[in-house]
Amino acid sequence: MLRSLILVRGLHLSSVNLSSSKAQLLKLRKKTGYPFESCKKALQLNDNNLEKSEVWLKEEAQRLGWAKANKLANRATAQGVIAFAIDNQKEVATMVEVNCETDFVARNKCFHSVVEVVTSSCLDFAKQQKALENSFSKVNLKSGDLMELSGAEGKSLADHVAVTIGNLGENVTLRRATCLNTRDTGLNIMGLTHPSNTTGSQFFSGKYGSLLIYRKQQDSEKINQRSMESSHDEILRQMCQHVIGMNPKSVGVLNIHEPIKSEKVVPAKTFNENDDSSMDSIDEKNSDSTIEEDGMLEQAFLLDPSITVGQVATDYGIDVLDFVRYECGET
Repeated sequence: MLRSLILVRGLHLSSVNLSSSKAQLLKLRKKTGYPFESCKKALQLNDNNLEKSEVWLKEEAQRLGWAKANKLANRATAQGVIAFAIDNQKEVATMVEVNCETDFVARNKCFHSVVEVVTSSCLDFAKQQKALENSFSKVNLKSGDLMELSGAEGKSLADHVAVTIGNLGENVTLRRATCLNTRDTGLNIMGLTHPSNTTGSQFFSGKYGSLLIYRKQQDSEKINQRSMESSHDEILRQMCQHVIGMNPKSVGVLNIHEPIKSEKVVPAKTFNENDDSSMDSIDEKNSDSTIEEDGMLEQAFLLDPSITVGQVATDYGIDVLDFVRYECGET
């Protein structure tokens, strides 16, 4: 009788321990996102201690990630995304290009997570820069500069990329970034990506991207009545569309009286903010265009070829000071 009670008690305790271990496994898996086998091994090596198991998993992922990163380092990364972020005051912004091997991975949630980490780190870096007197700060970062920046959890972006490579099994590279700061200058920043996809609460990504540095004119007498038809933000986004679609080489010179030959420009209907194929149409037509102007303000406005961008800027009281344009994979 006593032996039976001990046996029953032993079975009960084993069942409780098994249930507890399973609960710990599920909790660790949900918190870290690592495979069940890895979580199970971590718990076994750390006496079911969740905190120690999580630390072990991160260290193991870092070790395996670097090994995988070194192995895949020579693989070409022609795909990826352009991402940007702007602070709430529209005074600090960054745009980054993160590349991978395939378009499939470029749409992967794990890949977009590291893109957010990179974008956030670059935005923090931009906030640390000081705007020049009567101007703004513009810093371009190359791959090596980016890898040294600090990311989440105090780890370098190089470490974050290594873990991502380990998880995806595909090479990932940080190609470039531009960091802008216009604080205390009276200037602001607007941005846009194409296609327009939101990857997080304040991050946007696509295959193309543009940032526009501008100043709003305060003299209401200089602003045309047309400015009442649309909000400034809407017009600024359209200007960002123009930068993406028409690819100007400089801001140019304001000349609102220059005549426009509308038959030599791309119709506005070819640009759809959320349609990838529309950009292919723009690129093809731009290659055959006879427009000679490289300056943005001198170009026919993408959404209304009967007027120049300079005329739009004048009508809406906008002074364009600079812009940034990224195209994923461009040489």
